Amino acid sequence: MIAALTALGAWSTHVDTANATEGGGNSYPIGVDNTFAGYMLPEGANWLLFYQHYSARDFKDNAGNNSPKFADFHLQADVIAPRLSYVWPGVRFLGANVETRVVQPVSAVDLTLGIARRAPLSPLDKGGQKTGLADMSFSPVILGWHGQSFHQTLGIETHLRTGSYDVSDNVNIGRNYNQVAPVYAFTWFPDARSDVSAKFRYGLNDRNGATGYQSGDEASIEFSAGYRVLPQLLLGLNGYVYRQTTDDDLHGVTVPNSKGRVNALGLFGSYRITPKFAVTLRMQSEFGARNRPQGTRFWAMLLCPF
Repeated sequence: MIAALTALGAWSTHVDTANATEGGGNSYPIGVDNTFAGYMLPEGANWLLFYQHYSARDFKDNAGNNSPKFADFHLQADVIAPRLSYVWPGVRFLGANVETRVVQPVSAVDLTLGIARRAPLSPLDKGGQKTGLADMSFSPVILGWHGQSFHQTLGIETHLRTGSYDVSDNVNIGRNYNQVAPVYAFTWFPDARSDVSAKFRYGLNDRNGATGYQSGDEASIEFSAGYRVLPQLLLGLNGYVYRQTTDDDLHGVTVPNSKGRVNALGLFGSYRITPKFAVTLRMQSEFGARNRPQGTRFWAMLLCPF
């Protein structure tokens, strides 16, 4: 077994399994950027604080069934992640505003994992708990164009191997490899009350030097559609589609049945307390998973520009 699995939705967390990417997880917290994904914040410094709870009791195999490798599986992850978004005042490039982002998450993971063995042997316990700093996310340049009803952003996101990692541990907070991803997002306001947003992302991973494992490329689409029922209150649907597009390899050898996939759909609500202070709550229920956990995410986001 490779000691790695992201606690999907926790920024960079690993546990001991081997399926899809390295262990069935990913560096990027899918579902974090669907509402107003293409709408850039005002010039200057803007603080966003994210909280995410992810829980999964199913780990799906290549056919979409609960994996027979595991006699027992329960993954729970809680993450707090402050994001500093700085839109450079007065700076324009190709007619676009320029933004830089940095995120430093803190993750707490609780894993119950029993590896199935032939009778009369009891399952092998590979569970554990860990709390600590996860891998940092850094976006050096994001460009934002603004129209009357259509807004879009284009940029590069990176996830850096800064989180704690020990190849001998069942659970790790960091992934021990870097990822770079081009991203494009848009937000469209068809009328004064409605909005539609989507973010397209393609992540490329380098090799984990401690294990020799290289995760395949990852494509995702995050989306939302909202309706403003009150001037301060927005309600709607949100979700994502995730597909691993290339196979993993271990020391240069292709890993069979290693492409992960999952979909998610749920409700969200956003309430603007003041013009510069807003709270957003989201739920995303996963389905159609392959080679990875299938669970539910709950998000809370606080926006506080200054």
